[in-house]
Amino acid sequence: MAPRLLFAVALLLAGGTACAGPDEGERHAVVLAYHHVGENTPPSTSVTPATFEAHLEYLADNGFHVWPLSRILDRLSRGKSVPESTVALTFDDAYESVLTQAYPRLKRRDWPFTVFVSTDYIDRDFSGYMDWGQLRELARDGAEIGNHSLGHPHLVRRRKGEAESQWLERVRQEITGAQRRLQEELPNPVKVFAYPFGEYDRPVRSLVEELGYFGVGQQSGAVGPDTDLTAVPRFPMATGFADLDSFATKVRSRPLPVTVLAPEDRLLGGDEKERPVLRIRVGEGPFRSEALGCFASGQGRMEVTWADREEGVAEVRPREPLPPGRTKYNCTAPSTRTSGVFHWFSYLWLKRNPDGSWYRE
Repeated sequence: MAPRLLFAVALLLAGGTACAGPDEGERHAVVLAYHHVGENTPPSTSVTPATFEAHLEYLADNGFHVWPLSRILDRLSRGKSVPESTVALTFDDAYESVLTQAYPRLKRRDWPFTVFVSTDYIDRDFSGYMDWGQLRELARDGAEIGNHSLGHPHLVRRRKGEAESQWLERVRQEITGAQRRLQEELPNPVKVFAYPFGEYDRPVRSLVEELGYFGVGQQSGAVGPDTDLTAVPRFPMATGFADLDSFATKVRSRPLPVTVLAPEDRLLGGDEKERPVLRIRVGEGPFRSEALGCFASGQGRMEVTWADREEGVAEVRPREPLPPGRTKYNCTAPSTRTSGVFHWFSYLWLKRNPDGSWYRE
């Protein structure tokens, strides 16, 4: 059964709903997304070994539970509780630095983690990545190995002249082909799919659901009872966004129960004047909705207009047009229970260049 449907059935059987309730604090977790752990790797996708060690020390010193990602998602999908202060540690792309820098530190603590693999990179012996033998070593020591597609493409992009059915079949093969290789090489790979570049749209997410996978992105926020488990948020950890104060705020965050009312999709054209409005409904919970603050990456605070405060309907608009590429709208509301804790929601936009072409990485 698909993850979102399974979650809904579990809630109905339990006599509950998909809205956050008083026990919301017992059914949330935070997922962290790392790439490189190194000194000389790209800052945009790296933390230093010292920073990573500081993160682990913070978790240990402050009583956090480190759980396998699949265990968290499985329990949430069935409406089950998760201990307070639970986090999952994940690594995209299977870089060698995960083996040489992250793995020894995690092994000393006997902490689980998940590595997402683009299998073509391993099959072609790309420089800087682990090989199958090294991935088997991690799996034997309890690491989860998950699916990151065959070749790490931008899944939302159609090729010239490609019909929708052809495009979706290509995406299907990226997912199922990678899972087949994982199953051939490794014991018990998990059925969790990490979207390459954190990019997805409605049809891609629907395909992930149809295939029976949990799906994880790179938009920020905590995961909880309201989360679409084919679009699970993860906090990206990279230079500039991984200092200890920022890390502490993120791992202590709670989910903000938001329903996106409009638009239906997150893909934008190349209109230079475009300031896309996100229309949301904010549910109830132990947070101050009147203090909702939303921020656009690279711009800072955005305009928040309450269209219907009684129903919790708000419209969020950036102050400047969005640049080509990926832009996040991050919305937070302070907790009414714990000082310094924020409930967090993030929405990712994907915008083409002004000439209609796709941006480069």
